[in-house]
Amino acid sequence: MQKDSTISLRIDAKLKSDVEKILDDLGIPMTTAITMYFSQIRINNGLPFTPSLPAKPKYYEDYSKDELVKICEDGAEEYYGKKTVSSNYAEKMMKEKMKRGL
Repeated sequence: MQKDSTISLRIDAKLKSDVEKILDDLGIPMTTAITMYFSQIRINNGLPFTPSLPAKPKYYEDYSKDELVKICEDGAEEYYGKKTVSSNYAEKMMKEKMKRGL
């Protein structure tokens, strides 16, 4: 594909620097990354992802009494149903797996 068009834009310096580092680590030049993005827009006939806002954090005060009771009951059910393990056990298992290269 012949490259005969130029794009000029202004972008936040920190964002550019952060993205450049990531792309450098991946071995992808900035121009290639932008070309890939544009190609995906064309293939998808739109953005290659669904734009959304991050979920608003829900604080303790935001929960109703019934919701808190349900959360506690679910936690107890997981614990007593042996669906959970202690953090010490999880750490021990991870160390063993890492030693074996899994």
